[in-house]
Amino acid sequence: MRVLMAAAECSPLARTGGMGEAVAGLAKAVAVRDIEVVVAIPRYQHLRGTGTAATDAPVPAYRHRLDATEVLLIEDDAAFDRPGIYGPKPGDAYEDEWFRWARFSVAVGRLATGFDLVHLHDGHPGPVALLTDVPSVQTIHNASYPLLGPLGDAADELGVSWQDRMLGGALEWYGRANYLKAGIVGASRVTTVSPTFAAQIATDATVTGGLSEVIKWLDHPVIGIVNGIDTDAWDPRSDPIVAAPYSIKNLKARQESREALLGTTELDDGFLVGNVGRMTEQKGLHLIDADLDQLVEDGLRLVLIGNGNLDEMVDGWETRHPRAVRHFEYSEELSRLLYAGADAYFMPSEFEPCGIGQLYAMRYGCPPLARFTGGLADTVIDLDEHPAAATGFGFRSFLPEEAVKTLRRAMRVHRRSKREWKTLQRNGMTRDFSWDHAALDYLDVYESAIG
Repeated sequence: MRVLMAAAECSPLARTGGMGEAVAGLAKAVAVRDIEVVVAIPRYQHLRGTGTAATDAPVPAYRHRLDATEVLLIEDDAAFDRPGIYGPKPGDAYEDEWFRWARFSVAVGRLATGFDLVHLHDGHPGPVALLTDVPSVQTIHNASYPLLGPLGDAADELGVSWQDRMLGGALEWYGRANYLKAGIVGASRVTTVSPTFAAQIATDATVTGGLSEVIKWLDHPVIGIVNGIDTDAWDPRSDPIVAAPYSIKNLKARQESREALLGTTELDDGFLVGNVGRMTEQKGLHLIDADLDQLVEDGLRLVLIGNGNLDEMVDGWETRHPRAVRHFEYSEELSRLLYAGADAYFMPSEFEPCGIGQLYAMRYGCPPLARFTGGLADTVIDLDEHPAAATGFGFRSFLPEEAVKTLRRAMRVHRRSKREWKTLQRNGMTRDFSWDHAALDYLDVYESAIG
């Protein structure tokens, strides 16, 4: 089988979050099963020196090898010779995103000839499903970013049929073009990144921009497959960033990474909690804003890595409590040290299709404190609900009191019961979060789409 994957990101070449990791991890896991996989992404400005010219490709492109996966970097200066992947700086978006990804979709549509299947990731290449007769799978990583544009201009740039651009057509959405809708409606099969999120997007229009009605009436229900992680690249026994290698049998050595994290962040000792991601309302950190001062007084120490529209709030926390709260821009090195050194990982998301931070955290012996939504509900096991198998702590209602109560519950267990805390760490570290299981599930989806 020959599979063409198309995405905006593929780690480590282009990455702003979990999707880039997911595309690279899935491609690698599928490729080792004797499936020929080619990943197509744009040749962004920062990739100008990467790859060798693909003279035999039907569109201007450059080839680059990642392990067993071939990456085709699609060259289009008008669309992608710009700073940044989606905008000039993190969090920004170019005004003509519809134009950029229409051109990318057209290029991928031309590339699809000769492949058995095209796998589309999120809305950016969604219109490809309308541009080729090759069977396709559309994966929804984050349904709240559908990618919209002017209907007439986008339809002309894509060259879709009149049926697709008409009212109620595959591309049309309330008078605009919706690229994610195009992929969902046009693809042979649709998947998303956890079973709980698959159920949620069929009923909760707040996380799909209204597309739930479209999803609910698909001929084939959306299939939820939990993302994996690259367990070779993320391994505390061999990670060069950790202060000292450690394992389930040698958890004492983890203390060295904890001390290194405290030293790097210049925090006083306490219940050391970390978070890596966008500082936005979706991620839920604002839930503890009103109680932050008292939590700090009671021993909470926070390390936050990432940026977003809540930067002013978390920077205010740091200003008031410079020895208890630190906020940093994204750094993979610091993120890895956080997973290896923090006592717990806080992820109180309003919604979370899958989440990857909690998987890294458990892999590194850092129990997550999470709101049970989407993939967090599918991957984190609460101590009170299943003591023997527990990997962390969870809450269900997206309310400040529930988030604060969960933090305090974890603080009590950490302070009073080393035995229970080590059980949480060991349970998390022994869970199999590799891509192996997900790859087999995706192969079943591929076969179904082709069949």
